[in-house]
Amino acid sequence: MAKPQKVLCVCFGNSDRSPIMAAVLGMYLKNAQHDNVMCESAGINDDKFEDDPAPFCVMAAKRLGLDISGHKKRHISEFDLNQYDLIIVVDDVVAGVLVDKYGVQIDKIFNVQISNPWPCQFQEQYEPTVEQVIIMMYRVVRFYFA
Repeated sequence: MAKPQKVLCVCFGNSDRSPIMAAVLGMYLKNAQHDNVMCESAGINDDKFEDDPAPFCVMAAKRLGLDISGHKKRHISEFDLNQYDLIIVVDDVVAGVLVDKYGVQIDKIFNVQISNPWPCQFQEQYEPTVEQVIIMMYRVVRFYFA
């Protein structure tokens, strides 16, 4: 299996899970000397929300040494999905939308089953999501890039 060169992380709103997934994956890939891999994030939600990422996501990334404060939410329709070698999704719903609505081949999708932290009222409520992201992005690196 060829190592992916372009990876897209997809969640529902592109504010909590997929931005930190892309940042953590990018950090792991850089540390593994695969820094030529492009990691991006998007959401499938058709509703228009504010452009800022969730503040708990930004704070969690900062604690990991990652700056995602400049992240702007992007909808999946803004991407040419054929350009991606790997699309990492947070759950079966997102995977289903990508396959059914956007025609993504199922063999390009890796489902990491990361629970939705929304709505968070306190940073502590977001921490289980961060732990899941750290574990699952490590698994992605081990599976696709080892």
